[in-house]
Amino acid sequence: MQSIFSMHKRKLPEDAYEESEKKKNKRDSPSIPERSNLAESGIAGPIHGNSTDSKASKAPKVAKLMRALDDLLDEKDEMIGLVGEQAFNEALNLRACIQKQGFEPDTSDLRISRESPPNRSSNLPKSMSGYTISPWKSSEIPKTFPPLPKVLDPTLEAAAFIHHGVKGGRVTDLSYERLEWVGDSYIYVASTLLVSQTFPSLLPGKCSQLREKLVKNVTLAGYARQYGFEQRAQLPDAFLGTSAHPAKDAERTKILGDIFEAYVAAVVLSDPEDGLTRATAWLKDLWGMTIQKEILEEEKNGIKIDSPLWRLRGSRGLDEPSASMQQRLFNPKEKLQQTLGARGIKLEYKDVGPQRKDKDSKLTLFTVGVYLSGWGEKDKLLGTGTATGKKDAGMKAAAKALENKKAMKLYTEKKKVFDAQLELERQTLERQQQADT
Repeated sequence: MQSIFSMHKRKLPEDAYEESEKKKNKRDSPSIPERSNLAESGIAGPIHGNSTDSKASKAPKVAKLMRALDDLLDEKDEMIGLVGEQAFNEALNLRACIQKQGFEPDTSDLRISRESPPNRSSNLPKSMSGYTISPWKSSEIPKTFPPLPKVLDPTLEAAAFIHHGVKGGRVTDLSYERLEWVGDSYIYVASTLLVSQTFPSLLPGKCSQLREKLVKNVTLAGYARQYGFEQRAQLPDAFLGTSAHPAKDAERTKILGDIFEAYVAAVVLSDPEDGLTRATAWLKDLWGMTIQKEILEEEKNGIKIDSPLWRLRGSRGLDEPSASMQQRLFNPKEKLQQTLGARGIKLEYKDVGPQRKDKDSKLTLFTVGVYLSGWGEKDKLLGTGTATGKKDAGMKAAAKALENKKAMKLYTEKKKVFDAQLELERQTLERQQQADT
């Protein structure tokens, strides 16, 4: 067993590993012929040999060993306390070595007791809900990339970077393709809950656009490159390309996006208790850096809509809304109209410049300006905004105008004078009517 630990810790290349095994077998058992002559000599080969009889005879023993390792490794904290972290890691390495040799134990020969411990847990993680995820806050967004969360199982970590065609290519082999399918689901749910909580005033279509910005391959592949996943990937030669025919950027982006999703799944599945929480916190930080601008804009809008979606609790009903939530919530257009609107004053929203494409989402971008006519002004541009829809672009233009403190001060003063003049005219007319009667 110690020799296996030492061999695994040296991390010999696979060819060197097999050569080392051959030399050791020759040295320890010089009378045993080469593997190619085993069939002629009738001598049983090693565990990973081709002899059906040898494999059948040793399967129960290896199956018992792997089952014992599984039982012990499930109790991670207790075992580390008993034997220490180094010994625990060597036990993990032993199991990885057995699997690496390609030996598949026949567990049907094992007599598993019906009285097995009922708390033998699988690696299915705890479920995730909207109540365990908090909305983004600009003050909590990191300035640099957060640390890479650890995968607590070496087999899962290795599988997150390997294509199924690199080894045997069997459909049951663990690979990043199999893990990616699981990780994609967790990423989709986490992004949906975060966007829904942070942007409760957005319509579902806009929420979907924002979520797409977070989960698309270009975004995930960018994260993967930041953490060096490209150097850790093990791919078939056909995927790597050649100097004459290099791999296409789109293909590499798809592969790296899949590997990132596979790593998320590996983090979650390797830690049933806290993996989902750790992975979600990591994704939240990464995504917060990506849509920091949108988060800041949401916070600038003032009072947020208190969506009942996150306050419903079955038959408990809704809590009474606070006084602030009972107030009318004005969007930027309404607020600008309330601030500057008066008789004879016109606010108009018009297109500014040609339409263009967003370089990331490829969606059409519209630029709209808000213009003021009145108080001696004609089509005075107060602010502009750009978005994937004219309505949203107009909202941004109004918000920009409200941020123009110099212009707002000038025109609100003119409105006060205008309102005072109207009030004086009203009072004069009222006194005249009273005199006539």
